Amino acid sequence: MGRIVAIAGGDLLSTRQLNTYTIKLSDKRNPNVLFIGTASHDAEGYIESITKEYTFLGCNVKSLCLVTNSYSDDEMDELLSWADIVYVGGGDTIFMMQTWKKFHLDEKLKRIYEQDTAVLTGLSAGAICWFNCGHSDSESFQNGENWNYCWANDMLDIFHMAYCPHYNEEGRDTFDTMLKQKNMIGLAMENNTAFVFNNGNRYFIRSTSTANAFFIQYKDGLIEKKDVTFEKT
Repeated sequence: MGRIVAIAGGDLLSTRQLNTYTIKLSDKRNPNVLFIGTASHDAEGYIESITKEYTFLGCNVKSLCLVTNSYSDDEMDELLSWADIVYVGGGDTIFMMQTWKKFHLDEKLKRIYEQDTAVLTGLSAGAICWFNCGHSDSESFQNGENWNYCWANDMLDIFHMAYCPHYNEEGRDTFDTMLKQKNMIGLAMENNTAFVFNNGNRYFIRSTSTANAFFIQYKDGLIEKKDVTFEKT
């Protein structure tokens, strides 16, 4: 079993405490961070922002750009082996997974988790990917007009739950009713919260004291919603 920090949402300033915790979890003074920006189509501004933030936090940063660059399998493995932390950026979740599967990156990330060679982390799409499925705005990226939510299926399924990031934002409450389609527990998390799995220990952290997260389940036709308990960091 490995280490995962799944961050629901927020900006780099509001999630700095969560990213600092991830660095601590790596057990390295100056860890190597590999940013994967597939979901944003390797947006240059996003890469620059992540590089600046993690450099400020004392890390060495590189990027794996599957959309804009070409890599041999050995080159990709070398980058993944270099990393102490792998950070998956937000964006179009469904496009991200389709791209990963072309290059077998989904399998490689699961292997990193199983062998515990790096801390896996990410935000929004970069949090959904570790779960079975997620409440996604991928249709909005693809249609470009109406902001619709859909299921992003066929994720890595390291955690057999449905996941909803940005649960405090408008429209995300549709996760509750959409969850009727899934025979599993849903995890709904507001911005500036993170789900942590550390070699068998599961817990939650947050960088804003008012942010919340919930386990949601349909039972006997009714929604059951339970607050999670946050650890002090």
